[in-house]
Amino acid sequence: MFRDVLEIQVEAGRGGDGCISFWREKYIAKGGPDGGDGGDGGSVILRARGEVDSLSTLSKRIYKAENGQHGMGKGLSGRSGKDLVVEVPRGTRVYDAETGELLADLVEEGQTFVAARGGRGGFGNPRFVTPTRQAPRFAEAGEPGEKRRLRLELMLLADVGLVGYPNAGKSSLLAALTHAHPKIASYPFTTLSPNLGVIERELERLTIADIPGIIEGAAQGRGLGLEFLRHIARTRVLLYVLDGTEGPAEALRTLQEELRAYNPELLTRPALIALNKIDLLGPKEVEEHLAQLARSGLPVLAISAASQVGLPELVEALFAMVKAAPRPRLEQPRPKPAPSEEIRVTRVAEGVFALEAPQLERHLNRIRGDLMEAAGYLQELFRRYRVEQVLKAHGVRAGDMVRLGAHEFEYIPEVE
Repeated sequence: MFRDVLEIQVEAGRGGDGCISFWREKYIAKGGPDGGDGGDGGSVILRARGEVDSLSTLSKRIYKAENGQHGMGKGLSGRSGKDLVVEVPRGTRVYDAETGELLADLVEEGQTFVAARGGRGGFGNPRFVTPTRQAPRFAEAGEPGEKRRLRLELMLLADVGLVGYPNAGKSSLLAALTHAHPKIASYPFTTLSPNLGVIERELERLTIADIPGIIEGAAQGRGLGLEFLRHIARTRVLLYVLDGTEGPAEALRTLQEELRAYNPELLTRPALIALNKIDLLGPKEVEEHLAQLARSGLPVLAISAASQVGLPELVEALFAMVKAAPRPRLEQPRPKPAPSEEIRVTRVAEGVFALEAPQLERHLNRIRGDLMEAAGYLQELFRRYRVEQVLKAHGVRAGDMVRLGAHEFEYIPEVE
């Protein structure tokens, strides 16, 4: 079953914890620290593949990468979790399901997007050895992996998009021009999913997408509506396929109104009209319809998909138009600004201050083991991020209470 919209949840692996361990063996009662580092968590990666043609191949709704293993004694580091690679069709656009932000547009073969990044593994206790701290009894916990809900939308990659009413003969035309084998029958909405076909001419080729039939009100969701109009967005050339036996001039007006309501930019694309089923019309009727359609300003060709009339001329016209047409410009993902690491101090009450220091808080939340032993390490972090200068600049004095996330401490200035 074809599917072009899907919501999934991606969960990267958590980093493994660093190990608190000391070398112990016979005759060596107090060896040095030998805790290994935790392994990094695996990431969830989306990869575009041409062999995948529908989002229906994504059988799960939650995709989880492996956690990193915890560090162990004797300096053994944990193994990093394996990345989880999820293959999606080329042309898949990736949105944040909660904010609607466009995160990636996967159009090239093998193009990847890290949908959820794995957490870093924590350091083992040997990492915190200093000349004055020879036996640290603390280590770092691993970072959690990213989690997010994604909305995947497939927009087919095609040079030409067939636009027309149900039963206008689009599927028959696609079958006649290419090697595609769409379902063909004489009742509306035979095509319930887009079909792709390829026309090859010597060393040249172009792809054609048969979009399920548009009816009046499609842009507002009638019929198959918005479900498939998105697939026209990437096409360079529009080919209006009109049934010569069913008022083609009026059909063209309705089709263009629906495209305008969905996206006015579509009407600026190069376009061609194929007046189909001329084998069922008399010569005079064909001339009248061609004259009416010519008033649109678009080139018109009379064809019959059933009897193969006019198809060579149509192929030549399509190749010429596709060569001259630029690739459509779609909205692209915007670079994500780096998270603010600015340190802020807010006075909460007399002698009580709230400290916002994202980098420092991340370090503090990852400390596991003896926090009292980690006091020296935390002082080093305060010094590294120049927290003391910021506190003094905001009037924090000795003995004041400072809150940092879930932690509280009494401010004791460093002795200069």
